[in-house]
Amino acid sequence: MVNDLPGNWVMISLGDIIRKIEAGKNYRCIERPPVGDEAGIVKVSAVSWGQFRQDESKTIQKEEHRDERYLIRSGDLLMSRANTIGLVGASVIVGEIHRTLQLSDKVLRLCLVGDYEKWVNLYINSRGGRVQIESLATGAQQSMRNISQDGIRRIKLPFPPLRETLHKSRRSCLAAIGEVEFGPPATA
Repeated sequence: MVNDLPGNWVMISLGDIIRKIEAGKNYRCIERPPVGDEAGIVKVSAVSWGQFRQDESKTIQKEEHRDERYLIRSGDLLMSRANTIGLVGASVIVGEIHRTLQLSDKVLRLCLVGDYEKWVNLYINSRGGRVQIESLATGAQQSMRNISQDGIRRIKLPFPPLRETLHKSRRSCLAAIGEVEFGPPATA
């Protein structure tokens, strides 16, 4: 795969650009999304389907369980550390958020050293990213697999020059991922 990289791209480990990984806590909660001034904790299903689903949350019962350190904000790159084999490691970038929600122990925030959240999210959810995540996932039960923070840091991804990461559109980034995974498109 390294020989198939376009231009001056390089292979890096995700750990090379992770500043820190943050995990929240899980408490006994009311099984419904928070309303009004209530706060909640996200479920893994909030990050499983390609976009952040803030309704996939449960309401914190005790005020002392609210923790500003775990608040989810617009622009956060979130990843599930536990789920079925096909969904463990799924990631999203949080768009607009209208609820007070915190990370759970199974939904992690990846804090990167640069502005690479969109690129990392695209790759993690690509075929190449999924193959690695599924091979790094552990657990005896087919119904629930886990990926460790060390495993997340070991994910290899193609990394374009900075100028390309800043200026390419989503479509051209996806095309670039496809080219890395499948080779250049056939010419007629």
